[in-house]
Amino acid sequence: MELLKLAWRNIWRNKKRTLITAGSVFFALTLSIFIVGMQHGTYDYMIKTSVEDFYGYIQVHQKGFTENRTLINSMEYTEELQNDLLNTENVTELHTRLETFTLSAYGDKTKGIVVIGVNPEYEFSKQGLRNRLIKGEFPSTKNCGLLITEKYAEYLGATIGDSIAFIGQGYQGVSAVGLYPVVGIISLPDPQLNSGMAYMEIGQAQELFNMYGRITSLVVRLDDNGDFNSTASIIKENLPDQYEAFTWEEEMPELVQMIESDAKSGKIMLFILYIVIGFGIFGTALMMIAERRREFGVMVSVGMQKTKISRMVSMEMIFISIVGIIAASIASFPMMYYFYLNPIQLTGDLATTYASYGYDPVMPISWNLKTYIWEPLIVLIITIIAIIYPIISVRKMNVIKALRK
Repeated sequence: MELLKLAWRNIWRNKKRTLITAGSVFFALTLSIFIVGMQHGTYDYMIKTSVEDFYGYIQVHQKGFTENRTLINSMEYTEELQNDLLNTENVTELHTRLETFTLSAYGDKTKGIVVIGVNPEYEFSKQGLRNRLIKGEFPSTKNCGLLITEKYAEYLGATIGDSIAFIGQGYQGVSAVGLYPVVGIISLPDPQLNSGMAYMEIGQAQELFNMYGRITSLVVRLDDNGDFNSTASIIKENLPDQYEAFTWEEEMPELVQMIESDAKSGKIMLFILYIVIGFGIFGTALMMIAERRREFGVMVSVGMQKTKISRMVSMEMIFISIVGIIAASIASFPMMYYFYLNPIQLTGDLATTYASYGYDPVMPISWNLKTYIWEPLIVLIITIIAIIYPIISVRKMNVIKALRK
């Protein structure tokens, strides 16, 4: 306890040095917390936009559908398949989809688009999609119609209440022709999807494409999304041979590679920050020992052990780091929370780049308490590593030479 008191008093003997060192820890730690929060927030947003709001964590298809996404490779949705999947641990709900390509026409305009038949109560209850509705309302079992994307509507010149004709090929070559009113318009971040996609109620889609009792994919909803890999493994083991199951990571390797690549660049930046912190603490420790070598020599000559002096110096450096850590945590907490509630809006070329990849031009921040545990812990570990050599030099100090300083 006496050593703790002595160490605390000693760091304020040279306030300028203490504040400069604590300040370097403060700025580096605040920046590292912000970078980690920004990275995790961006990754969570990418996954939510691409996975939770559209693909789903796990999908089940007829074998061969992933390679050739046609109605020929659709599957029959049987009660047996439904029961097998629902009896799997962590599986809570199943949602059917019918996805195909068809030709659409309105007035003198025609365009090939992707038509997706969905369960309205499930798909349109997601907050991500609900926030993208710009006109009208979502289709439902009571209000059948089309939900079309913004750029597609602009191309056709269609709006709410107008009817769009579909002309295509249904299951087993049957003609698929229908006329459907537009009930809603949605804006999607992906430019390709936003320029040619229409949602409709799945029963209506099955009737149009002669797909009675058949679907192209089955979205598996989980109780714990973080455990999707182990759940997918169980599903794959128990599925009959004619079916196949894929996780979002298997279906979207480009997104996984993008996240991994960005994570590596972020780690390099954090590594540089940690090096700066480490050298700052190392330099401070060396200066402190060099300036106080005679003081340490006197302390040893009156009977104080070098081990206690080493412990005292270690405590001083750890106290300085803790001052910076506490200040960084206090300052970054409200800042991170503010940006969590109000994501940074991107503009200019950066916004265009984000849009080209199919994401909204925003930079969300993750609100994760783990960041406030791991980042300060890393700084403390760096502090301990940085003071090893200075502490060794104290223990090897020649008392006679120190007294002559």
